[in-house]
Amino acid sequence: MGKEVTKRIVALDVGIKFIGVAVTDPTWNFPVTLGSVKRKESIKDDFERLIQLLENFDIKAFVIGWPLNSSGEEGTMTPVIKGFERRLQEIFPDTLFYREDESFSTDEATDILKARNSTNRAKKKSGKIDSAAAAVILKRFMDSKEFSELKAVSTK
Repeated sequence: MGKEVTKRIVALDVGIKFIGVAVTDPTWNFPVTLGSVKRKESIKDDFERLIQLLENFDIKAFVIGWPLNSSGEEGTMTPVIKGFERRLQEIFPDTLFYREDESFSTDEATDILKARNSTNRAKKKSGKIDSAAAAVILKRFMDSKEFSELKAVSTK
C-alpha cells in the first residue's frame, strides 16, 4: 500500500451545464469521482456550490480539463475555461494549477458508464458523465511526468 498523502488533487471538467469533479484517492494512486455541480445563471453560485463540494478536502492542486481540437489548438470553449480558471485561482491563490487535454474525455467516460449499465439519458441529466470525464482527465494527468514529480515531492 502506498504512503498516504493528506492533500488531494482535484480535476474539473467544466461544461455548459455541469462541472464534473474528481479527486485523487488518499494515496494518489487512482482518481475517484466526487460528483458534479449543476451550473446556474451566476458564476458566483457555481463557485459557491463547487467550494461546498470540496470543503472537506485539503487541495494540493487543480487539474483543469483544457479544450483542444483535433489539431491540438485551443477550442471554442477555451475563453470560457480560461475565465473559470482565473476566478478559481483567485479563490485558491496558494494552490497549484495544471491543464490537461480533455479531448474525447466525455466519450471515454460515456463508454465507461455504458459498461456499468446505466441509461445514457439519466447520466446526462445527473452530471454523472461530467464527473466520470473529470476522472478520465485526472487519470491522464496521473500518467504524466508532472504528476510523478509532484507526487515525489509531496510524499517525502
